[in-house]
Amino acid sequence: MATNKDIGGRIKAARIAAGYRRAAEAAEALGVAYPTYAGHENGSRDPKGNIELYSRRFGVSTDWLLTARGAGPKAADGSRPLSPPGKVRLAGRVGAGQVITPFDDEPFEWVEEPADAAPDTVAVEVVGDSGFPAFDEGSLLYYSKLLPPSEMVNKKAVLRTAVGDMYVKILRKGSTDDLWTLQSINSLYPDLVDQVVEWAAPIDWIKPR
Repeated sequence: MATNKDIGGRIKAARIAAGYRRAAEAAEALGVAYPTYAGHENGSRDPKGNIELYSRRFGVSTDWLLTARGAGPKAADGSRPLSPPGKVRLAGRVGAGQVITPFDDEPFEWVEEPADAAPDTVAVEVVGDSGFPAFDEGSLLYYSKLLPPSEMVNKKAVLRTAVGDMYVKILRKGSTDDLWTLQSINSLYPDLVDQVVEWAAPIDWIKPR
């Protein structure tokens, strides 16, 4: 269950995304006494009685404020959602054959942010035995930096092919310089030979289930 501090962190994120740089400015615009509003942001007061007001004025759903699920705040250019404090977006799940099913539509799911995470860090979750023996079911694989495949040869990587399919595989050289073999981590699944790879991302951190 979310604590008042968790909810307060999301209220602050929504307030900033809505264009209120200072808490006092938001409190005045909302007609809420500053000590009350500040207590809602820092978690020292229960904010639930004002959640509908904050949801409406900051342009986020009440579900997002209370649980981090649902429609959250947008970045200033509208390009991507702002993550709740201490969270990164769950970008997909890794299933049979180490195929990633991406999550591109709202409502987004959020998972724990690693220490010192890069700004664009996202995670994928391993389902079933798809990552055995390297990754257990339920493990979270975090990645951020998208590199040319030539920089990830013989390494485990999250990668995307030229046709838009995503995998977690070991990247091997193919029959020519611009083709790659995607070696399966679980030997029960066949390798994918001579694929065109758009990018490959090193796995920055693994959180076991």
